[in-house]
Amino acid sequence: MATTTPGTGTGTGSGSGHKRGSPAVAPIPWNLRKTDWAYQQLREWILNGRLAPGQRLSQEGLAGELGISRGPLRDALSRLATEHLVVDRPHQKWIVAEVSLADARDVYNGRAALEGMLAAAAAQATEEDRLARCADLDNLMNEQTEAADQADTAYLRRLDRAFHDTVYALAAMPASLSALNHLRARSDRYIALYLSDASRAHASIEEHTRILAALRSGDAERASLLTRDHVLGGLTALAGGISRRQPAGAAAGTPESEGDLPRRAVGARGPSAEDTGTPAVPLKPELS
Repeated sequence: MATTTPGTGTGTGSGSGHKRGSPAVAPIPWNLRKTDWAYQQLREWILNGRLAPGQRLSQEGLAGELGISRGPLRDALSRLATEHLVVDRPHQKWIVAEVSLADARDVYNGRAALEGMLAAAAAQATEEDRLARCADLDNLMNEQTEAADQADTAYLRRLDRAFHDTVYALAAMPASLSALNHLRARSDRYIALYLSDASRAHASIEEHTRILAALRSGDAERASLLTRDHVLGGLTALAGGISRRQPAGAAAGTPESEGDLPRRAVGARGPSAEDTGTPAVPLKPELS
């Protein structure tokens, strides 16, 4: 059977843009613009590895694959470029952006600072608001466990995002959440890679359980520290795999192994909330 790669214009089958051996693409929903639908499809293909880091993209091939014209496709690619998922090279084909340890370290350390702060602020919400959200989080946790057991990585990724969105909504800090969402869009590929490992997926759920307990009890300092550990532990777990995926000469001058990461980003799962010697993230001031 012929093997194909979407949108590359290459493969062992036909040389046309639309490959006979490619998985069928679902019809465009009536309530979505072609640009939005193409963006969603291409983004998912990048996250699940169907479009690999460094892969050249043929606009003609992708347009044929998706059944759309090149105009909406270009708009979708431009949107993906703002998330650093593809790279627009003048007078050359678009390519899927490479993953790199330097980028992951930058994004994850920024996320850790913001997410720790938001988790602390969430734990300082009123007890009534916290307990109402905790009921929603309990349901999400059950769904996460089921998705992990079934190795449904795409659904697990959405549930992971929903868990953190629900927690951080309690913080009532929209500007900080907006800054975080920019970083999370850049880290989605790393999250997908992390959750693709069954043992790491279950470990992530266990960490969510501890974060939820701190939120439920209103322990802002513990919620902050557990959340930072959760984020930086993901970076540590990914470091070796990302280095192996980098092409020779990529990210010259940046760390190539876990041992070169900052001390705050290394360790079995990062410093625990019990034994860390670093100061807690500043908490939201009490109202008088």
